Amino acid sequence: MFKNCYLLIFLGALVLCSQVHAENFKVNSFYGVYNSTNKKPGIPSPSLNGPVIETWKSPETAPENINLAVLFPHLKDPFWVAVNFGIIHEAKKLGIGIQVQHAGGYRNLGKQALQLEQILKENKVDGLIIGAVQFKKKKLEDIYLQFQEKGIPIVSVVNDSFTPTINAKALVSWRDLGYQAGKFLVEHSGDRNIKIAVFPGPRGTGWAPDSHEGFLEALDKLNARDRIEMITPVWGDTGDKAQRHLVNFILKNETGIDYLIGNALAASAAVTEGPEGESPAIEKYKDRHPKIKVIATYIIPQVYQLIKQGKILASPTDLMKYQGIMAVDMMVRILNGELPGYKGFPFRSGPLVPIISRENIDSWSYETLFGKKNFKPIFKLKAKETAANLK
Repeated sequence: MFKNCYLLIFLGALVLCSQVHAENFKVNSFYGVYNSTNKKPGIPSPSLNGPVIETWKSPETAPENINLAVLFPHLKDPFWVAVNFGIIHEAKKLGIGIQVQHAGGYRNLGKQALQLEQILKENKVDGLIIGAVQFKKKKLEDIYLQFQEKGIPIVSVVNDSFTPTINAKALVSWRDLGYQAGKFLVEHSGDRNIKIAVFPGPRGTGWAPDSHEGFLEALDKLNARDRIEMITPVWGDTGDKAQRHLVNFILKNETGIDYLIGNALAASAAVTEGPEGESPAIEKYKDRHPKIKVIATYIIPQVYQLIKQGKILASPTDLMKYQGIMAVDMMVRILNGELPGYKGFPFRSGPLVPIISRENIDSWSYETLFGKKNFKPIFKLKAKETAANLK
């Protein structure tokens, strides 16, 4: 079913206009009945049909006085702040109440489970939007089932979830992001033999292993694996301190790396000073890696600026702000009585994935990618609040 998926993604990216608006952006959608049997991380369920490239359509109205719970893995980097912006922007536009919590990191499965249990106990929300810390964990599955029994719909945002109780998914395949990063690497390196270091992110999540699988698939499909020497992938939490430590450790103990391919925090850490003025890792170990260049596997504001400065070659983007918008839209349509998977309402959908490099970055504004500059996360929003401050 997905044999031509990457061709469709590529063709769709060609029609993705640089002037993206919340009411008019292109997405890859999947329709039909969701069945979690044989569901793999990052890949749409075999029971779904797609992808269909289409223009996203937001609902014009929402039921009155509805309140949604939103759970994020964390808000310690600009990626999830951009998702927060999208959710808050759309909630204000539609007059929806929002309560946001985060787990503090991908290792905090217990904390996210407690947050879910507290939401159930308070019984004050009409729906749940969640970026889960784990793709498939019985501890979460048992709680999701309780939401289903109470008639509270669940929409996944950004991070894929296995759970058969899910109602809709606003996300892209992280395999697509990894594939685009791998494709760029193959094209940029030409026919040379190269050595690379890869920093996918946290191993236990759905997104980081998916991204790495997509990256490897690009190397295989483009017949580049034989000329690329790759050290063992370096996994770790996406905090600046953790990624900076890992990047420095690898560059100190390896030699002759030509490309560092990393999550946004690893890519940034490689080319920027540390918090106490420590030299960037690629400068500190330049004698060991004189030709090293950096490619990110997803974009945050710092990566955006570093591409502009020529310090990072490129990064794919999943347009995370729009995933937040889509998650709210999906929940509203569910609460309006629409059935996901049918009649123009996809069960799973996410923005097309473009690659952003120095050559095309000027056609992508900061606001298009991330939302309002200097935006700070908003944790609570009353229903019917105006959207004027976020326009």
